[in-house]
Amino acid sequence: MRFNVVGGMNLVKVLYVGDYSLEVMLELKGVELLALGNSSFDLSKHLKEALEKEGIEVEHMPAYKAYKYFPESLDDLKRYDVLILSDIGSDTLLLYPGERRFKVPMGVNRIKLIVKYVNEGGGLIFCGGWFSFQGFRSYGNWLNTPLAKILPVEILNTPDDRVETPEGAKPIPIDRDHPINRGLEWESCPPFLGYNKVKRGRGKVLVELGEEKDPLVVVGEHGKGRILVFTSDPAPHWGSGFVTWKHYSRFWSQAVRWVARSEDLT
Repeated sequence: MRFNVVGGMNLVKVLYVGDYSLEVMLELKGVELLALGNSSFDLSKHLKEALEKEGIEVEHMPAYKAYKYFPESLDDLKRYDVLILSDIGSDTLLLYPGERRFKVPMGVNRIKLIVKYVNEGGGLIFCGGWFSFQGFRSYGNWLNTPLAKILPVEILNTPDDRVETPEGAKPIPIDRDHPINRGLEWESCPPFLGYNKVKRGRGKVLVELGEEKDPLVVVGEHGKGRILVFTSDPAPHWGSGFVTWKHYSRFWSQAVRWVARSEDLT
C-alpha cells in the first residue's frame, strides 16, 4: 500500500486532469477581426470539492497545463494513487509545446506511460465529455491510442460518439453489491444530459444509462491496476444534475478508493 494514514483513514492522492475550458469571442466584419473578450470555466470544482470533502487529496491540472506539465516519468506519476482523465483529448498528452514539437524524439509517449502506470498498480478513472473517447467530431481521438486497449469498454470507430439527451437519461444500477455502489440510491439521481456511447468490452457494468441501456459505470483491471470508466461527465453540462445528487460525493469517494485498492474500500 502507498497510502498514508490520517485520522484512521488511508489518505488517497489523486491527479485530476481536464474539465477546464476557455472560450474566446471573435467578430469578423469584412477584413476586420475584433476580439470581444474571453471567459474561462473551471468545471473541475464539483469533483475536486466532493473528493476533498471525503478526505481525498486532489491535485487538479487543467488540460492547457497538462500539455506542458503532465508527468513524463513513471516515478512522478506514481506519486499519485489514482489518475482521473476527464474531457481531455489525446493530442494534449501526445504532443509537446514550443520547440519540443520539432525535436526527434519529441519526448516520452505520455499515454504509454499511463498504461505502464496502471500495469504496475496505479488506478485510472476515465470520464466522458466532448474530448473523451472519440468525442465531438473525433477531437478526443482516443480510439487508436495504447490506452484504448486497456479500457474495460471498446471505443466506437465513429466520427462522433456523443449522445446528447436534452430530455434526460436516467441511470439504472446493475450490480448493487459492488463496493462502488454500496449505499447509493441511484433512483434518486437526476438524469444526465448526455454521454459517450461505447461498446461493452471485457469489463463489468455497474450502472447503465437511458432507454438504450448503454454503459455508464464500468470497471476492469489491467496488470496490477484497476480502471473505472464513467461515460458521462462528472461536471456540467452533461452532469449538471448529477453534481447536485445527494450521493455525488459518496459515489466518487467510493469509486476512487476502490480504484486505488484502498483498505477502506476493497
